[in-house]
Amino acid sequence: MAAHSDPDSVTMKQPSPGAAGPPESLEALIAGLQARGYRMTTPRRLVLEVLFQPAEHAHYSCSAVTQALQERGVSLDAVTVYRILQWLKDVDVVAQTDLGEGYDVYSLVARRHHHLICLKCRQTIEVDDAIFDPLREVLLKQYDFLPRLDHFAIFGLCARCREAEAPGES
Repeated sequence: MAAHSDPDSVTMKQPSPGAAGPPESLEALIAGLQARGYRMTTPRRLVLEVLFQPAEHAHYSCSAVTQALQERGVSLDAVTVYRILQWLKDVDVVAQTDLGEGYDVYSLVARRHHHLICLKCRQTIEVDDAIFDPLREVLLKQYDFLPRLDHFAIFGLCARCREAEAPGES
C-alpha cells in the first residue's frame, strides 16, 4: 500500500500481449526497439534512462522526467519529453495512467500492476495483474477483442471510508 501524491514521485511495469518478456536491461530494451526499426535518438535514450532507473514500480509524471534530466545536466523541454513519452506509449514501452492526482503518470510496461484508489482518503492499494486475466479471457472470447490492460487505476471507497460513511451499518 503506497500513497502517490507527488507528481515527481517515483514508482515500473509487463509487455503487451504477444510481446516478449520484460527486457533485462536498458540496452536490451533499446536493442529491441532498434530491431523493430525504431531510431534511438539521444533524447529518447535519455528519457529511457530515467524511466529505467531501478525501482519495483516506478511512476513518473512528465515533469518528474524533465526534472530528473535537469538534475543530470540535460536540458530537454517538457514538450519534447511529453512527445517522447507519447512515442514510448505508442510503441508499447510505457503505459500512461491517471492516478487521480491531476496529472498522468508513465510507467514501463515491464511489470503490469494496477491500483485501487480511495476517493476520500486517497489510500492506494496495489493490485496484481492476474486479477484481470478473467476479464482478458471474456473480452477475447465474447468480443474477439484482445485488450491491452497494462496499468489501471480503479477508484472507489476503501473499507475504512465506507465504515466512516455508514456508522453502525455492517
